[in-house]
Amino acid sequence: MPKTRDIALVGLSSLAGEALLNVLDDHEFDFGHIHLLDTEDLAGSRPMLRGQSQRVEVLERFDFASVAVAVFADAWLASDWADRAAAAGCVVVDACGAFRHRDDVPLVVPEVNPQALAELGPRRIVSCPDAQVVQTLVALQPLIAEAGLQSLTIATYQSMSTLGNEEVEALALQTGRLLNGQPPEKGAFDKQAAFNLIPRVGELDEAGNSQLEQHLAADVRRILGMPQLPVAVTCVLVPTFFGTAQVMQCRTAEALPGGRAATLLRRAAGVKLLDKAAAGGYPTPVSDATGTDQVWVGRLRQDSFDPFGIGMWLVSDNLRKGVALNSLAIAQLLIKDYL
Repeated sequence: MPKTRDIALVGLSSLAGEALLNVLDDHEFDFGHIHLLDTEDLAGSRPMLRGQSQRVEVLERFDFASVAVAVFADAWLASDWADRAAAAGCVVVDACGAFRHRDDVPLVVPEVNPQALAELGPRRIVSCPDAQVVQTLVALQPLIAEAGLQSLTIATYQSMSTLGNEEVEALALQTGRLLNGQPPEKGAFDKQAAFNLIPRVGELDEAGNSQLEQHLAADVRRILGMPQLPVAVTCVLVPTFFGTAQVMQCRTAEALPGGRAATLLRRAAGVKLLDKAAAGGYPTPVSDATGTDQVWVGRLRQDSFDPFGIGMWLVSDNLRKGVALNSLAIAQLLIKDYL
């Protein structure tokens, strides 16, 4: 492994790639030179990075032995190139989920389980969980640290960007057609998405859970190290382009006295509490979370009939917080503590 702080970002034409550049413009990370990489047909462009235009280099000609960490923002490119990059000597951060369900690849949220980076194996790949998992666990971690956890129920309200560019474009097309009095085309969806809600994404298992729901529950258990934790999930697509929201009900192992949950969340890293009785005293994805680094929490309530029950409303910028910040924080920890 070269003694360097240089990193590479791979797949900048994706939504996640754009978010990575935006976050790097807004934050100071302890990186050296940042190489921008994409396939030969997409290389040569000059996006702005830290106030300067920087040429995108050709992925196929790049020497990954020259960088400490390579962050992959595109799942197709990660599938083809991540193992080759790791074999060259750098560590790969999978920001796009291509390897997140492999047993030999650590799954990391820096605010929750940074110690999992010590489990980096010979494959030399670390993966980020889905943005929904990041949002859930960043808000849940301060409560678990004090009171433990018995069970979790989550309903997600996901924008189209949580699935990808194709779904964003399909929603835009449907919306435009409907506003112009034309019938919508389904595009990437089974049913109309514009001005509608879709309560199922993908195929169902025998118990009726979609793949998104299965993965969210499994990844929460894995990151928390609680394989038997009861987790119930319902994932819903909503007709917005960016941002994500959840209603979360958790049951702690110990009762938290009145106001204690709010105090813990207010002090937690990566969390912003907006929970006021006044009009507008709650966060929304568009008005509050978009373009910010926090998981926003509102509508915080203790169950009137269960002293262990807590409910809350969560919103965040899925691409910025759930993908870009999470993966760059992993890269920072790797360079600082493990390489």
